[in-house]
Amino acid sequence: MNTNTSSHRDSGRAGSSTRSSSSSSSSHASGSGTHNQPYDEERLELLGEFDTPSPRWSLSRRCLRLPRPKKSTTWLLLIDLTIIGLLVIAFWPLITLLLYNERLFGARLALPVEKTPHREGHYQQHAIPRILHQTSATEQIRDDWVKPQQSCKDAYSDFEYMHWTDALARDLIATEYPWFLDTWDNYPFPIQHADSLRYFVLHRYGGIYLDMDTWCNASIPIHQIEAAGGKDLSVFKSTSPTGVSNDLMMTTARHPIFEAVIKRLVFYNKITRPWSSIQPHTAVMMSAGPLFLTLVLKSYLLQLPSLPTPSFQVVNATQLLPYLTDLEGQSWHHGDTQAMMWIGERPWVWYLMGAIGLAVGTYIVNFFLLLVWNLCTKRRTKAQPPSTAQQPSKVDKTN
Repeated sequence: MNTNTSSHRDSGRAGSSTRSSSSSSSSHASGSGTHNQPYDEERLELLGEFDTPSPRWSLSRRCLRLPRPKKSTTWLLLIDLTIIGLLVIAFWPLITLLLYNERLFGARLALPVEKTPHREGHYQQHAIPRILHQTSATEQIRDDWVKPQQSCKDAYSDFEYMHWTDALARDLIATEYPWFLDTWDNYPFPIQHADSLRYFVLHRYGGIYLDMDTWCNASIPIHQIEAAGGKDLSVFKSTSPTGVSNDLMMTTARHPIFEAVIKRLVFYNKITRPWSSIQPHTAVMMSAGPLFLTLVLKSYLLQLPSLPTPSFQVVNATQLLPYLTDLEGQSWHHGDTQAMMWIGERPWVWYLMGAIGLAVGTYIVNFFLLLVWNLCTKRRTKAQPPSTAQQPSKVDKTN
């Protein structure tokens, strides 16, 4: 009986010692395994059961960690920013025109509502010469211009009437402005002759200019306009969406504004000539038309010490309705002109087209740049010798 009990106890002790030795060996093995693992800098394995980092926290850390941009992405971003910067510089005159339009070209000249005829003495001195200028290619004008021309002659019967043809205009330029003769002879569109000529005759003689497709209801009270001005005085008609028009202009002779205008004609012709066949309407408007006039006036006015200035006045087109009617002959308009006029009446279309054009242009540029980048990278990879890490390891023959 006792023998069995003691043997049972001995077997229990042996089993216990066996279990303890196995547990100690297992703990030693686990400890040795822990030491063989890489260094845990954040000590995540030492956290307790309840200190395990939340998956949400791990996800937020991964989201906050920005990916390192590739070299190609960095170059593309720099090129895109450069292109956008160059576009801003190129279109800065138009951008500033939108920003300063009201300040520069806001209509501030008020004309009387009632048409009050005013006859002046023959020898009375005037700031604005009493000369009415009109232009056409030849002395033989279109049939639909005959009556409007006569209406203006009747309304300004006490004015000297000067009808400028292309031949007379070339003689004037060759005599008074020979530096412009080459540009005049090489204009690609006839309307550019008419546009540029009006600036030269107003600079040389002063007076009032009216398009041939203008019906004159009564003479504009120039004597009231002169009362508010000084030595130099010029009047322009506002137009939409921005700037002024060149179908009605009044000025004193040798006005500094028109001197600045005629001096910029050569430059604007040079920058529009290369693409004039693609966009004739825009080229005409920007080389010598209303857009050209508006841009030059903007640059001139922004250089003045203070604004507004009495030497430059803008009258609203609606205030001119009692005095004249614009018949809008549009003798030089083409298909692109109608589209540009439709867009001009809807300024939001300009912004939408600009945004779409910028996005599409940037995408196309990036596509071709990435294509070139990938081709160059592949060629460079093929030209490089294989690295030592990729070479097969030599077998130690001593083994």
